[in-house]
Order: sequence, then C-alpha cells, then structure tokens
Amino acid sequence: MATSMNWQKVFSLIKHRLSQVIGLYGFVLIPIWAMYFLNSTVLFNFWNALGIIPRSLSLNSLIGVTSSWTMHGNFSHLMGNTLVLVQILFLFGLFERNAYRTIVKLIIGSGLMTWGLGSPFSIHIGASGLIFAMLGYMIGGAVFAKRWGYLVACILMGASYWFILKEGLMPQTGISFAAHFGGLCIGLLIGANSKHYYGNNY
Repeated sequence: MATSMNWQKVFSLIKHRLSQVIGLYGFVLIPIWAMYFLNSTVLFNFWNALGIIPRSLSLNSLIGVTSSWTMHGNFSHLMGNTLVLVQILFLFGLFERNAYRTIVKLIIGSGLMTWGLGSPFSIHIGASGLIFAMLGYMIGGAVFAKRWGYLVACILMGASYWFILKEGLMPQTGISFAAHFGGLCIGLLIGANSKHYYGNNY
C-alpha cells in the first residue's frame, strides 16, 4: 500500500512538473514570438528602439530593463535564442518549484545588470541575458542545494552549447557581453541565495 502511494506521488509530481514546462514555454516563448511579429509587421521596428541604454534614465531604457528579452534584431537571432530556451525551460520547469516567480526575478535582474555594465550610448536587445541568468541560477542553485543530478544535467546542456556560451562571454562587436556576463553573475547570485526546498509537496 505504501509503495502504491509513493508511486502515485511520483507520477503526480511528474505530471505537475511537465505541465509547468508547457506553461513556461507559453510564459516565455509566446511573448518573444508575438512581439517579433508585431514589431516586424505593425510597429515598424519601433519596439527594438526601446532596448536597454546603459545608465540612461530615459523611459525607453527603463522599458528595456524589463522588456528587452522580447526584442530581437532578425529571425536568426530569434531562432537561436528560441532553440536554447526550449532546452533551458525544460530543465527549469522540471526542477524548479517556483519557476514563474524566479524567471521574473531573472528578467529584472539581468536587465539591471545590462543597464549597469553595458557600454554607454549602446542599445541592448534579446533574450540571451535571460538565458545566461537562467543557466547561472540553475548552476548556483544546484551547487548550494547539493542537487548533483541537476548540476550534471545543467553541465551536459551547457556542454552542448559550449561554443555559444564561450562566444557569448567574450567581448566582441555585435554581441552584448554585458547582458551575457551580467546575466550569468546575477543568476549565480540569486541561485546561491535562494531558498531551495524540494520536499514531497509541490
């Protein structure tokens, strides 16, 4: 009887986490794709002008801090970030208990880091800052909560994108080093200082 109850809890947890994965896909990917097509067809690229302008207190820049992750320069930029997000969101949804709230924190945190670290008079757009923040959060949370299986999964996923990660953390023209490095740092910081409780409940 006890074994049967345990299996029921396991299947119920798996069902809950898989539904969370699907929800996260909608929560993150739908705004990204919707704003890309709106920006391309209706807004005439105006949305991308509201990206993060480092250390500027203009309304445009402040909108960018919370919304730049929905801005992409072209279709290849959008697709590249989407393919990485599909994998990261899958792990995030499976392993994180408060995934939605955490993603909101990482969006704001990575935006503020980009605002603080970026080169003056530049405009930063794209979801890569959020991607690096999520990766940093997962690694930081896995290490400090001693979730070694989760850490291995993060490392394997990161290894499959090693070239992208390496290029993203090297300053170069056309790539927002501030968003990538800042996102990774704030993700590690939030992950290391978050309460990671993983009991039998959701």
